[in-house]
Amino acid sequence: MNNANNKQNLQQQKNNNLVEITNKSGVELGVEKVLMQNIALLPKNTTIDRIKTSAGFYISNRQDLMKLDNNGKLQMLYGVLKEAMLGLEAGIDYDIVPFKGKPTICRKKEGYFKILDMIKPGEIIKFNSNVITTNDKYSFNPVTGDLSHEFVGERYQDYENVIGSYAYIKFANGFESTVFLTKNDLDKIKNTSPSGKSEFSPWNSQSLKMVNTKTVKELAKNLLTLFGNKLNSVQFGAVNSDEVSVNTIDSQGYIENDNTIYNAEIIEQEDVTETQTIEKTEAKQVDMNALLNN
Repeated sequence: MNNANNKQNLQQQKNNNLVEITNKSGVELGVEKVLMQNIALLPKNTTIDRIKTSAGFYISNRQDLMKLDNNGKLQMLYGVLKEAMLGLEAGIDYDIVPFKGKPTICRKKEGYFKILDMIKPGEIIKFNSNVITTNDKYSFNPVTGDLSHEFVGERYQDYENVIGSYAYIKFANGFESTVFLTKNDLDKIKNTSPSGKSEFSPWNSQSLKMVNTKTVKELAKNLLTLFGNKLNSVQFGAVNSDEVSVNTIDSQGYIENDNTIYNAEIIEQEDVTETQTIEKTEAKQVDMNALLNN
């Protein structure tokens, strides 16, 4: 019993050391610690300084993240680790959105494109994704995958005017794949997304961007089914962990997700914060890229 208590106390002290983040330096130190403690889980070409710097810049400039309690901060650090296991960077490839008091990791289109690059069967020579809205002309053959899309008239931005979406990729070896989602498909995805039913959700405030991201995600899932052998078990688990908070990751790379946000009642004020958060992070994207390229 004493050994179990000692182990628990050591783990608690370890966690406390990680979440002592009150400024940019503290964030970077916490990220560095969690990465170094789990360095065996990271891809060989991972640049820890880059992951640390991007996370430090992104998190320290977000009051909503800095105000999380210790458990929330710990989940956030494990979320950064989970995405680092795929070589992804905060603010560039994914957002961290406080939702129901949990730091939810939401992968962006850029993050899924990097995942596509990891599992590709050859060099990518063409990639395209877009959203079909009211007035657009389009046709899709589900057997051959042939698709055509023409913008006509006003380009609507609201979710109610979304008709469907698609993502297409072609590789140098001739392999190509098209994902086409109907409005019904998108409704099902939206209804299982955190805050998806709220009027304040980014699904409504930034409809085309959210639909585009989810479509690229579906393309990545399809390719993962075909070429998942290109990823190790750690990476495979990390890819499948999205739009959740991470409770912990053990030394073998097993991810324990906190899915309680999917069972809680939707709180509109938190949805407002989610929308504002994404808008603010987009405004800071230029600053982020400039910092990392220096």
